[in-house]
Amino acid sequence: MILVSLFSPFCLADEAACANCHQQQVNDWQGSHHFHAMGEATLDSVRGDFSNQTIEYQGEQARFYHEGSALFIAMPNLKGEMTPYPVVNYFGYEPLQQYMFEMSPGKLQFFPFAWDTRAKTEGGQRWFVLHPEQKPHDEFHWSQMGQNWNQMCADCHSTNFVKGFDLDSNTFKSSYDAINVSCAACHGNADKHLAWAAGDKDVRNKGYEHYIGAKTPLFRENDEGLMRAIAEIKPSKQIEVCASCHSRRSQTSDRGAPHEFFEHYQPSLLTPELYHADGQILDEDYVWGSFMQSKMFAAGVTCSNCHNPHSGELKLPENKTCTQCHSAETFESTKHHGHKLETTGSYCVDCHMPATVYMQVDARRDHSFKVPRPDLTQQTGVPNACNGCHQDQSPAWAKNQIEQWHPNANRLGSEHFAQAFFAADTQEPNADAKLTRIAQNVSYPDIVRASALARMEQTPGQNAVVAIMRSVRDQDPIKRQAAITAASAYPVTDRWRMLNSLLDDTHAPIRVEAARTLTAMLTQPPETALSKADEARLNAALDEYRQVQHYQAERGFSHTNLGNLAQELGMIKNAENHYRDAIDVEPVFIPAYVNLADIYRIRGNEAKVQETLKQALAVNREASAAHYALAMSLVRQGKKDQAIAHMQNAVTYGSTNASFIYTYALLLQDRQRYNDALVQLRRAYELTPNNPDISYSLSQLYIGAKQYDKALLYAKKLAELVPGNEQISQMIEQIKTLKTNQP
Repeated sequence: MILVSLFSPFCLADEAACANCHQQQVNDWQGSHHFHAMGEATLDSVRGDFSNQTIEYQGEQARFYHEGSALFIAMPNLKGEMTPYPVVNYFGYEPLQQYMFEMSPGKLQFFPFAWDTRAKTEGGQRWFVLHPEQKPHDEFHWSQMGQNWNQMCADCHSTNFVKGFDLDSNTFKSSYDAINVSCAACHGNADKHLAWAAGDKDVRNKGYEHYIGAKTPLFRENDEGLMRAIAEIKPSKQIEVCASCHSRRSQTSDRGAPHEFFEHYQPSLLTPELYHADGQILDEDYVWGSFMQSKMFAAGVTCSNCHNPHSGELKLPENKTCTQCHSAETFESTKHHGHKLETTGSYCVDCHMPATVYMQVDARRDHSFKVPRPDLTQQTGVPNACNGCHQDQSPAWAKNQIEQWHPNANRLGSEHFAQAFFAADTQEPNADAKLTRIAQNVSYPDIVRASALARMEQTPGQNAVVAIMRSVRDQDPIKRQAAITAASAYPVTDRWRMLNSLLDDTHAPIRVEAARTLTAMLTQPPETALSKADEARLNAALDEYRQVQHYQAERGFSHTNLGNLAQELGMIKNAENHYRDAIDVEPVFIPAYVNLADIYRIRGNEAKVQETLKQALAVNREASAAHYALAMSLVRQGKKDQAIAHMQNAVTYGSTNASFIYTYALLLQDRQRYNDALVQLRRAYELTPNNPDISYSLSQLYIGAKQYDKALLYAKKLAELVPGNEQISQMIEQIKTLKTNQP
């Protein structure tokens, strides 16, 4: 069972104490998503229809019903047998509500269903399968850790949550002070505040260590057309408090005080997995990473300038949220937005905060407040708000419309960090120079500069070294974090010179990542070995790194990380044990099998390699990495014809992995299946056109096929990718000669 603390410093029982002075705020909160973040499932509290409703699921009829006051969902278990599961808690409020059951004592899992709380006229008031594509081996299947409340969701949906996972028993003894997001979740311990309210004259700042209100109440346009705060900007921790939940981040320990964001979390940067190249939301990014890019954040706007912090609702309706600062006369006009008033396209959010739908029904708006850039769509493929509505038109059409409305505007065609990020993500030859300009240009937001720096991991060089060294000394923790990523491409002795000061960083997530990157310094030869003092510093931070992994010990990745660390330190048996722990804790975590198999490869035991990888494929026959590793094992044994089938599966299930496809092509070429090899090489080229190995291989295969025009095409591409290479120049001349002498 989930334990609720009886000795909370400030739990739900104390909301009456808040209401003594803050009745309106408590009233607002009681109608908020925070109040309804989670609760006990009863007929009165849930929004879903449990009156014996049914929905098709896995060829059966899942059923939602109640027996007296107890709620149940009947669905096929992992053996396909219809099983009734008691509903323990509801989760969330609108536009959908999820439900949980106790899979084992203390371990709460989400049902694969959700209730659509929208009105019937909007398609709501129905049960639906939340992730219909999920299979039992997938991380987000209802039985797996991706749908586990204790590890994935509880920290943000309850107050002062303590995970309480015990590895020895593989059980959770989780606890919280309040089942939902209470006053203490944002304000922290109220003891001193209550003492201040009672008249204790020794209590300062109303009893709170940090101010979390708005930095300034409002902004106005000055005579030069620039937005300026109407009052002094106060230092505030509001953004950090909100970010602890409203950001995409990894967690390193149970949360502390609400404002200690960078001590317990490592925020995600603008990576290609999470954001489009121009910083627009792609995956579920939870606002902070978007807002950090905005001019609003840079000017001092905080969440509570627009949102009532207790109800969560906008303070003002529709465009008035924006025109409280921006001129309604200027911006609420057809001349500005080009659309009929009070229709789609005339509202500020339509163009500057386009929505992306997640979880099938949950439309979330982008908080980076970007100006639509269809020209960037043409250059990089990023979406734009214009074509988001006008899907039957082209980006060129949208660009032309904007130019007609705003002939003197200077946004279209201007430099944007999207161009540099796209160049890096597609491995363009000049990407390093573009990233350097972004990383060191103070006019860009810190999160953009940090994201450019992190991408320099793929483009190491002297420019990157300078950017890394500057970022290590930067006051902004996300740039120090990014410096660690960028430095990982260099030899460890160079990394030490760049990063060792971060072992003493004030933020634990930075210390542990720096330590992990510098691990190899502990195995250096005597001439480059660390001093005793530095060795102690590194070991102390590595101990913290191990603590972070133990905090996530319910997940396979944590044990795999520990195995990788042990392997790098030469502790091979320990590494093997950690990989086995990963498999025991989370059997669907395929990297653990692959890394364990690699231990056996190092020992020269190909039989154990293949046994381990077949174990992985028994769990998940679609595991592309396991197929690939098994194929490589068979190749090492000279069983190349047997390897073909597994390599084909690797590229079937890993269809976007250019490395797998390229290796498959080389194997086909080795088996003299040249036409098939060409097909695969062209696939790999489409995915990574700036990979010189692929261009070289294509050119060579076309030479063998006596298709010299195509061979020359890829040879010239290779010359662009590797400029000034004499051997490539000679190859081009040889192809021209062969073409000239062709009968």
